[in-house]
Amino acid sequence: MGKTVELLALERGWTVRVLAGSRSSTISEQDAAAVDVGIHFANGSTVANHVEQWARLRKPLVIGTTGWADSLEKVRSTVETSGIGVVYGANFSPGVHLFTRLVTLVGTLADRADEYDVGIHESHHKEKADSPSGTALMLAGVLLERIRRKSELLKEPPHGPRKPEQLQVSSIRVGTTIGSHSVFLDSPADTIELTHKAKNRAGFALGALLAAEWIQTKTGFHSVDEVMHDFLDS
Repeated sequence: MGKTVELLALERGWTVRVLAGSRSSTISEQDAAAVDVGIHFANGSTVANHVEQWARLRKPLVIGTTGWADSLEKVRSTVETSGIGVVYGANFSPGVHLFTRLVTLVGTLADRADEYDVGIHESHHKEKADSPSGTALMLAGVLLERIRRKSELLKEPPHGPRKPEQLQVSSIRVGTTIGSHSVFLDSPADTIELTHKAKNRAGFALGALLAAEWIQTKTGFHSVDEVMHDFLDS
C-alpha cells in the first residue's frame, strides 16, 4: 500500500518527503517540519504508538491500517487531547463507499422481504492479519441496523444449524487476492448477489490521498465516511 500511495501521490503532483517502514526510526522533528500530513498503512499493533508520535509532532494523520479496534478509544483520546486531525477507516476506496450505499439500500429492502436470508462473504490475500476484514464488519453493521430479524453477528463457522437471527460473515485467505466482498440474499426461489472486487490497490490509495487533502484544515477524530460523504455528494 505504501508504494501505491507514493506512486499515486507523485502522479497527482504531490511531494513525498518521508518514507517510513517497519524498520525505520521514529520520524524526526526536522523531517516532520517538511510534511503537511502523514498516511499510515501498517500493522494494527503500531497504530497507538505512531499516533502518539504524530500528536507530539502536531501533524495530521490518515490511518488506513486495520486491526486496531481495541486501541480505538486510546487513539481517540490522544487525538482530541493533542488537537491534531486524524481520519481513520476500515476501507478508503471510493468504490467501496459506493458499494456500501448500495448495501444500505439492500438492507432496507431485505427488511421488508422475510423470505430472503442474508449473508456476507469476503476474501483477501493470505498475508492479511485480521479476519473478518474491517470492511466486512462495517457492511455487517449496516445490515444489522436495517434488518430487524437479524440481531446477532456470527464471525465463525456455525457448529450445527445457523440461528435465523444470526448474520454470518465468512472469510477466506488465499493467494494474492486484493479484496472481494459479497452480500448474498437467498430465498427458495432465487439468489441475489452484490459484489465489490478490488482490481488493485489504487482505489485505497486514492481514498487515502483524498482524506489527506480533507484533513489538513481540520482537527479532531474523523471517520473516512465523512470524507467520502463530501467527495461523493459534492
